[in-house]
Amino acid sequence: MHLARLVGKLEQVELLDPAVDAVAGVVNQVLPPGDVKDVLHGKFLGHALHPLLVALPIGMNVGALLLDLTGGERARPAAQRLVGAAVLLVAPTAASGLADWSELGSERRPKRVGLVHAASNVVATGFFAASWLARRRGRHGTGAALALAGSAGLSVGGYLGGHLAYSEAVAVNRNADRTPIPEDWEDVAAADDLDGGMLRVAAAGQPVLIARHGGALFAMGAVCSHLGGALDEGEIVDDDDDGGGCVVCPLHGSHFRLRDAAVARGPATAPVLAFDVRQVADRIQVRART
Repeated sequence: MHLARLVGKLEQVELLDPAVDAVAGVVNQVLPPGDVKDVLHGKFLGHALHPLLVALPIGMNVGALLLDLTGGERARPAAQRLVGAAVLLVAPTAASGLADWSELGSERRPKRVGLVHAASNVVATGFFAASWLARRRGRHGTGAALALAGSAGLSVGGYLGGHLAYSEAVAVNRNADRTPIPEDWEDVAAADDLDGGMLRVAAAGQPVLIARHGGALFAMGAVCSHLGGALDEGEIVDDDDDGGGCVVCPLHGSHFRLRDAAVARGPATAPVLAFDVRQVADRIQVRART
């Protein structure tokens, strides 16, 4: 609980905000929304890429430390190679984390924690890089000591990363606990209510977005999977690769295809719920798509 209180205080440190804004500005200039950033978000996976990449340098550095402690002189070359590979993998790992962090918008608390998380990992990487250099020069004892020091920064960064994922729900699907209901057709609105092109309704307690585009009706979950934005407050654009329309989240610009509720553009990585929709006389009905 003491650590949690410390992180809670860190979330309130407004002195970090100028640095947060400066770093976010640089990241968004280097990595504007598009295909590259979508890969770093993990759109092709259906969930965040960063946690997957994090395991690689951490595992390699821990493996090197284990060899330092138990492997003896014969294990030194392997430990050196593990530390070197871990340092090389930091770049794509950091890029994926920064891509997610830069799309938190006005969310100050996770951005402050995320900045310190990144700084801790930068310090740790510096120690591990120095460890590799020392080992390369034959100073294996110094290299092992530097790696041990780097593990302290790695532990701080890991704890803060866990806080971001499990306490702040960064990169977590905001619709994960929603179930695909109703199974049968449910009357949700009058057709005349859809004058504006989009309408938010409730179906079996689920928030559903009804949209009319190109003369056709579409329905999907109304809550963005990225950070819970209200999709009915967004807009419809014609930028689906297959020539259809997409709903754009008003918070961070995620695009969801009208035809199947899949992610067309990040930062979202998980789709929203898809619904079948039909008009019967002057009423609109929906049901969960299975």
